[in-house]
Amino acid sequence: MHISNQLIARFHLAVMVCLILGFTPSVARSQDVKPPADPVAKAAFDTLEKSCSRCHQVGRLVERERPAKAFGNILRLDEIAKNRALIIPGNPYGSFLFKQIVDREMPYDVMQDGVPEDAEHHAPNDTEIKQLEAWIQSLGTQTAAACQADKFVSNKDIIAAIAADLEKRPRARLKSTRYLTLSHLKNACTDDPAMKVYSQGAIKLVNSLSRSSDVVTLETIDPARTILRINLDDMRWEASDWDTLLAVYPYNVQPDTQFTSVLQSATGTPLPYLRADWFAFTASRPPLYNKLLKMPQSFPALGREEGVDVASDIRKFLARRAGFQKSGVSANNRLIERHASRSGYFWTSYDFAGNRQKQNLFEFPLGPGGDHGFDHDGGETIFSLPNGFQAYLLNNAKGESLDKGPTTIVFDQSRKDLAVTNGISCMGCHDQGMRKAKDEVRAAVLSGRTFPKEVREAVEGLYPKSEVMDRVIEEDGKRFTSALIRAGLEPSLKFNGIEMINALAKRYEDDVDAPLAAAELGLSREEFAKSSTDADRKFKPLLRRLEQAVVPRDQFETVFRELAPDVTDMVVVKVAAIAEKVAPPKPGRAVDLALTSDKSAYRQGDTPTFSVVSSRDCFLTLTDVDDKGEGTVLFPNKFQQDNRIKAHADLKFPAVDAPFQYRMKDKGFETVIAVCTEHNISVDGIVHNFAGSNFTTVPNYTRSVTRSIAVEAKNAAAKAAPVKAAATKADREIFRAAIKVEVK
Repeated sequence: MHISNQLIARFHLAVMVCLILGFTPSVARSQDVKPPADPVAKAAFDTLEKSCSRCHQVGRLVERERPAKAFGNILRLDEIAKNRALIIPGNPYGSFLFKQIVDREMPYDVMQDGVPEDAEHHAPNDTEIKQLEAWIQSLGTQTAAACQADKFVSNKDIIAAIAADLEKRPRARLKSTRYLTLSHLKNACTDDPAMKVYSQGAIKLVNSLSRSSDVVTLETIDPARTILRINLDDMRWEASDWDTLLAVYPYNVQPDTQFTSVLQSATGTPLPYLRADWFAFTASRPPLYNKLLKMPQSFPALGREEGVDVASDIRKFLARRAGFQKSGVSANNRLIERHASRSGYFWTSYDFAGNRQKQNLFEFPLGPGGDHGFDHDGGETIFSLPNGFQAYLLNNAKGESLDKGPTTIVFDQSRKDLAVTNGISCMGCHDQGMRKAKDEVRAAVLSGRTFPKEVREAVEGLYPKSEVMDRVIEEDGKRFTSALIRAGLEPSLKFNGIEMINALAKRYEDDVDAPLAAAELGLSREEFAKSSTDADRKFKPLLRRLEQAVVPRDQFETVFRELAPDVTDMVVVKVAAIAEKVAPPKPGRAVDLALTSDKSAYRQGDTPTFSVVSSRDCFLTLTDVDDKGEGTVLFPNKFQQDNRIKAHADLKFPAVDAPFQYRMKDKGFETVIAVCTEHNISVDGIVHNFAGSNFTTVPNYTRSVTRSIAVEAKNAAAKAAPVKAAATKADREIFRAAIKVEVK
């Protein structure tokens, strides 16, 4: 395959987020993004615009309908500077956005696919990386706005508000009343537009998990509109469905207050409220998505439940089809098919791992199976819920349900693992309902006499004209958007181009910093700082890491119910035994590298100690970079030249018995950078010569890094096959962490 063809095939996979209906990728609607006036910020803006906006800025997307990785505001520098999951002010090498560039992860097309650079495919050069670094450095110790004007909502305030609301509810409705909370996000300075998206996303998911014919409307009970009321009866849920969530809820703590017994007595559950962001992340994907919807375990069973006889509809020409070669869903042809169901519509697709022989719709347009019928490899289904919202099922060729689609055929770039995940991926694509699809099979079959008459007649009956199919899709779309409106939701509402449920789930999945950790614990930042100094020793590494950088969500989630009683007055609510546990999906990353120091500020002459923990075996390079950009490699060194470290080992540098120590020399700020690689290769352009000195020096650290990037990009572009370039990624996989400390 020539490079051009392979890139085309790769593109059709890369734009895959839609699971059922194909679409023609187009440039997103223009959005006003003005460059900043500050020259340092303007230089960074120009770099991000040239290298990243084509995938990550709504209004600037190229051949892409949705932002990649659920990140669509890269040119909103004021916004991303407040998001410590992306930018750590004053610490470029600790900032995820910067690390993605210096670690050869982004821009993906140039650095991973080996696409030659041109006017549209541009990777940052030496100067541009320095400009981006300078902007992040210039942010200094800035943090998100303190939002002093907003009243802080404590955990006791939440319970008091719920107790007051329950007092007003009809007695017959108390046992089934429940709540979803977003108060911690408001306390963490989330602005009003984002809060609006998050609250609507929570209620959209509630309706997407309901089997009732009535919608659940958006209702809040507090002045800040951060506590949402729902009712299990309105969703046709049993108390056991709520218990299923409680059994795996990692934040089951609450203040020791007399109101808690009021809540428990009124509702009959030990905990009548859950965090809405956790709910969005957890209940929008298997296994909980399937369990809460009581989803059948196979495509045939789903058809029976929805009153759909697929084979009969095809035989009687009641099914309506559209087939096409390029769908934006996969690199291969696909077929979509509509059936009427008890609740409205039932769309399914036939997906293929290739285009040869009976995988080719244009040679085998009937079936599935039979002399003129295709043989497919799997499918996806969108079907109406009784309330007008949509539900989803993935299945293999045998009709057995799948939690995730095979990435060999399709993948979802908004997910960290790139897998098409049932529920959440479909919601992200079909935020407006069904999508138009232009059939190509009808014209191809009826244009000549290649096929027998009975085949042509069957195609004419099954594959309607485009205008007919357009009307059908439009009507089904109206049904969905009408349900959203009846629930008090805005169908087109998004967060930086991201569908509302996906946006709320992504907010949960992001790394945790100290301000967010404080808010999730129900503490002000000042209270959190004070509590951290008195915390149990075992929590000190986590708290220090929160202070200096960020902590992956899965790690914070795991330790939360132990940490909360230690730094607050909250107590654990016993809920684990009330229902059978269903292992929930876990947020997290493939690799984590934790770097902390024993202090955040030192005096001249102090001897610091640095701690490193890697989630994988790797080869570690630890470098100190001063204010002038000069680096000193702390490890490996002449005394310890073997830099292989074991996974999960808490290593100290220098170790207690090390024949050397580090000493803080000059006043200012020092950036300590830890870089790990799976193979023992040179990183960041560093070349050791221990015969000449004990510690390797790097006169201009960033220049050394950028030169290394330039060489790698040139080598990747020179390869004949982009796939080969991508395949070498494992040989040079890099992961890093960085902290900034002050010397007074």
